[in-house]
Amino acid sequence: MSGETRGNGGGGNTVKAGVAVLVLLAAGVAAFYKVPAFHRLIHPHPGEHADARRAAVTYTCPMHPFIRSDRPGACPICGMTLVPEAGGAAGPFAENATRLGLVSMSPTQRVMANVATEKVARREFGTGTVALGKVTWDERRLTKISARTGGRVERLHVDFTGTSVRQGEPLLEIYSPDLVASQREYLVALAGVEKFRESPYPDAREMSEKLLDASRTRLSLWGVTEEQIAELSRTRKPRTVFTVFSPVSGVVTERLVTAGQYVMEGGALYSVADPDPVWIQAEVYESDLRKVSPGAAAAVTTEAYPRRRFAGKVSFVDPFLNPETRTAKVRIELANPGWLLKPDMFVRVDLTGGRGKALAVPESAVLITGQRAVAWVEISGNVFEPREVRVGNRSGGYYEVLSGLSEGETVVSSAGFLIDSENQLRSGN
Repeated sequence: MSGETRGNGGGGNTVKAGVAVLVLLAAGVAAFYKVPAFHRLIHPHPGEHADARRAAVTYTCPMHPFIRSDRPGACPICGMTLVPEAGGAAGPFAENATRLGLVSMSPTQRVMANVATEKVARREFGTGTVALGKVTWDERRLTKISARTGGRVERLHVDFTGTSVRQGEPLLEIYSPDLVASQREYLVALAGVEKFRESPYPDAREMSEKLLDASRTRLSLWGVTEEQIAELSRTRKPRTVFTVFSPVSGVVTERLVTAGQYVMEGGALYSVADPDPVWIQAEVYESDLRKVSPGAAAAVTTEAYPRRRFAGKVSFVDPFLNPETRTAKVRIELANPGWLLKPDMFVRVDLTGGRGKALAVPESAVLITGQRAVAWVEISGNVFEPREVRVGNRSGGYYEVLSGLSEGETVVSSAGFLIDSENQLRSGN
């Protein structure tokens, strides 16, 4: 009986102890609930979510997108009011953009920076190039007129440089004792032929004719024309002064004698050049020589006639370079109607090569920095990746792409330098 009573009393003590623990726990929870930090954790104030959202907003400058701040203010560069970014740069991909070496922009930044893009596509490309050149005489049409015999210049018919002459026009008159003696020899030979014409001796007739032919040939070699010889045969009077005629048509580029001057046999009298056609000597850089070949078409323009284009062809490419300018001379032959093109006139030469389709991007999409060329490719919405490229020919505002880009990719064609600047600032370069 006493054992049962002790057993029942032990169970009551256990229940009392459990109730005491629960009371203590409730009191502890109530005490912690009254602590402000714990209370905010369980029941945060509605305004605190707004504060957190405000703290997550990034402010940027519309003109300098790389300027970022977590609070409103003014741009330290231009002073413009910072504006909040609209919904982040480019979603979750933008979180790793900086780490991946990419540049991300918000739609607002993109509009304010005037970023434009264009697809990489195949375009019609010419392999020609542009060069500067100068008009020169055609060297094959330069004539140096010299004295056939020694004598004294009596009179100049062409007395200044630049005069236009035609073939057969008189240039000057010269007195030559040798010519006078040769005329007399010719008259003696002519008289001998007439004398032995009725001779019964064939050898005498043949000898007199040979002497006459030799005298005629000598006069011809000394520049006496057939008309002058015929006149001498008719008048039988030697002329003391002979006229020198121009053997070609053209422009007198040099007058090398004056009236009263004595000239030796072979002495230069005039230089005459034919101004149609002319040569254009164009300077082509060594990097463009592969685009030029003999026979290629060329179009020549000059400031003197801005609306006129002269068509010609490449006739020769010099086999050596100028070591100072790293250029080679390319010769273009072209007609010169009306003698409009003057020697030493500067011209612009468009050398046309073959044409074909090639992968191309706008010139503005390629940033050339020293030995490298970089294009910014949009790989996701408002996320841009720098891509090193190799470019070739340039035509019509586009570069030929040799490597680094694929057809259909999107490249930045405007404001690429802004994206590149932000990338440099972020990377600390």
